Amino acid sequence: MAEDSIRVYLSKDKKLRFKSTCVLKDRDMSEVINELIDQWLEQNDTFQQQDK
Repeated sequence: MAEDSIRVYLSKDKKLRFKSTCVLKDRDMSEVINELIDQWLEQNDTFQQQDK
């Protein structure tokens, strides 16, 4: 699947905490963000809910 990018603005502190935690857990930041977006969409995607 082709990938695209988005820009997200975070406070410097939040970005540093996120990056550090990802490194400590040996996780890629993009993968974690993708997982979180997938979870959010599962709960909030109105297009998907209309199909059910």
